[in-house]
Amino acid sequence: METTSNGSPRKTPRVIFVGSDKGGVGKSFVSALVADLMEINGRNFRIVQIDEQKRLPALFGDRVTTVAPARLDDLRRDPAAIVTAFDPLYAAIERSLEDGVALIVDIGGPQQVLVEEYCGLVDLDADLIEAGASAIWLVPATAEPEAMGGAVRTAKAVERVLPSVTRGIVLNGRDGPFQFYPGSPADLVWREGLEPICRTVDLVKLPAIAPGSWLPFEAAGKRFVDVVAAEIPDIQAWTGRSRPAAKVLRGDVAAFLAHASQSFKALSLQARGHGDDA
Repeated sequence: METTSNGSPRKTPRVIFVGSDKGGVGKSFVSALVADLMEINGRNFRIVQIDEQKRLPALFGDRVTTVAPARLDDLRRDPAAIVTAFDPLYAAIERSLEDGVALIVDIGGPQQVLVEEYCGLVDLDADLIEAGASAIWLVPATAEPEAMGGAVRTAKAVERVLPSVTRGIVLNGRDGPFQFYPGSPADLVWREGLEPICRTVDLVKLPAIAPGSWLPFEAAGKRFVDVVAAEIPDIQAWTGRSRPAAKVLRGDVAAFLAHASQSFKALSLQARGHGDDA
């Protein structure tokens, strides 16, 4: 049986938040990856996107509900407007608690602090506890000081507003390994900020995927599952590459997906729940 970072038995998370207050760290990338890993393992899911980006709706169609970001001007006029703005999020959480279908909540960087405020305002933690539902908040970070600092702040904020929710740090190797020159700004943020938190929460290490291997598929609007299941002529049509190059591209993506599957396995995100036969 898988266990949490404190050694207790792990329940399959019903709600998976993906968010950090630093943009450009791969939040939608992680959300799409988690969704594909669930699909590979036969787990149903739905997605709420609190952002205005088009990537997730383009990839997952009607399984995505987009929540219009709360407007600061509205909040200044009526502080309670935050509750109304995020009503669709709460409705999606209620639905998943009822039918058992996993919910992935993808949070845009500018909305992170507002979502934290909302969770505290409506005491979402108490509702999750009352429902007996397991939830996890994945905080992606890349190996640069601002991204790591944002992950530290977000992880601490989640612990404050959602103390029952498991926290996970996703070290996204996209921009290089988390190894730094001693005494550099990145090294200080890592040693004094993020590394100590990584020792107390769940940790996922994602390897770098060669940009030249993934960007052509991203530009073509393809998912990880599309690529690994495709025939080589399809890869050629999507990317415009030669047959040998198409084989290499598909192999790179398949290797990344296999590594990611193992990295996420300990979190039980891919395990089937009672709503997966619905």
